[in-house]
Amino acid sequence: FIVVKKGAEEHVIIRKKYGVLSMILSSNPRPLQLWKTLSLEVADSGLAQVDNTWNMEKVCSPYSRVYFIPEGSGTLTLRGREIALQEGYVYLIPAGLLYNYRCDSHMEQLYFHVNIIQVNGMDLFFGCEEVYERKVSGQYLERVLALYRSQRMGDSFCLQGILWEELGFFTRMAGVQETRTRIYSEMVEQFFLLAQNPVSAKNHIRSMADRLHVSESTLSKKFRAETGMYPGGYLEQLVIQKACRLLLQENRSIAQIAEELEFSDQFYFAKYFKRLMQMPPSIYRRKMRGS
Repeated sequence: FIVVKKGAEEHVIIRKKYGVLSMILSSNPRPLQLWKTLSLEVADSGLAQVDNTWNMEKVCSPYSRVYFIPEGSGTLTLRGREIALQEGYVYLIPAGLLYNYRCDSHMEQLYFHVNIIQVNGMDLFFGCEEVYERKVSGQYLERVLALYRSQRMGDSFCLQGILWEELGFFTRMAGVQETRTRIYSEMVEQFFLLAQNPVSAKNHIRSMADRLHVSESTLSKKFRAETGMYPGGYLEQLVIQKACRLLLQENRSIAQIAEELEFSDQFYFAKYFKRLMQMPPSIYRRKMRGS
């Protein structure tokens, strides 16, 4: 066979004996690479009928939120700017965004709390500073609702496909499809792996460098050059994001969560959490579980 590269694609020309053409195979390795390195996690979903009691300030979720709005309306407030949640639209609210929300009358919303986890353990949309929206037809929303209500396995696969498609639209709007899915050096990929297995408050750049058999300065410069982040800040974000997810997903005590994340005690964990999230973990849990 003969391999001919054309842009991002590889054309494989396979010839039979005596030079007779058998098949021309066109291959694009990019989708397979992304499928292997990005994973979709859905933490929660629901079809909610809300009224004027749907009102919350300073929401900061560890999940990206996808809202389908079949009827009614609501309002998000982001940095003092009001964003209407309108009937006939789909919205993405990125993980880590700080905002307020309210409904003045009535709104129906189908919501999904999701994370697209990258190889570095971070949500793909984390750090995006805008809410993204897309207008869709009433028939489309009816189909999405029918799939959500269905008990059939095949329909659940179709619904997941729709969710992926919406996230695909939003990655293009946010401009993250290329900037956050690059290929990293072996050293940085190993750093990602060590930092996530397990995520721990005891992980520090010096201990990571020792385990990778490189100097702290070499690892720090390499990491910053490839990711644009400081290693210490990255490790801190992994810990706080996991802490937020555990506080919302699990019924374990704050002391048990502090122990899992390898803090010396729950008081140090609470201090650490408050410094980064501007509220104690107990208040964050109560506030976010009500949102």
